[in-house]
Amino acid sequence: MQEEWDVLVVDDEPVVREGIRRVLEAAGMRVAVAADAASAVSHPAAAGCRLVMCDLMLPDHSGIQVLRSLRAARRELPVVMITGYATSENHDMALEAGATDFLAKPFEESELLAVVRRALGGGEASSERRIE
Repeated sequence: MQEEWDVLVVDDEPVVREGIRRVLEAAGMRVAVAADAASAVSHPAAAGCRLVMCDLMLPDHSGIQVLRSLRAARRELPVVMITGYATSENHDMALEAGATDFLAKPFEESELLAVVRRALGGGEASSERRIE
C-alpha cells in the first residue's frame, strides 16, 4: 500500500523543515519532507500530497522552479512559498508564478496553521503579514 501525505515541506534548513513537520503533525496531518529541489520533485509525496510548502531559495534550484515542476504534473496542486527574504518583489514573483500563498519567516505556529488551512480549503492567495 502506498503511503499518503497531506503536506510536502521543502526547505534546506533542518530546523524550519522539522519545525513545520512537528506543528502540522500535531494538527493531525501527514507530512513528508525534502531538503532540496531535486528531492522534492522526485519524492513520492509530490505525486499525491494535498499541499506543498516550499522555500523560495534552495541550494540546487529556486522554489519557483520547484513550483513550476510540480504544477506541470499537477496543475491544481496548492503551493505555499516560504522565505526569510520577504520582499515585495519576492512576494509578487511567487504569486505571479502561481503560488497559492506566501509565508514570511520567521512565523508563528498560528500563522503557519492559518496559511495551511486556507490553502487546503481553496481560499484566495494572500499574505498573513504585510510585506515591505
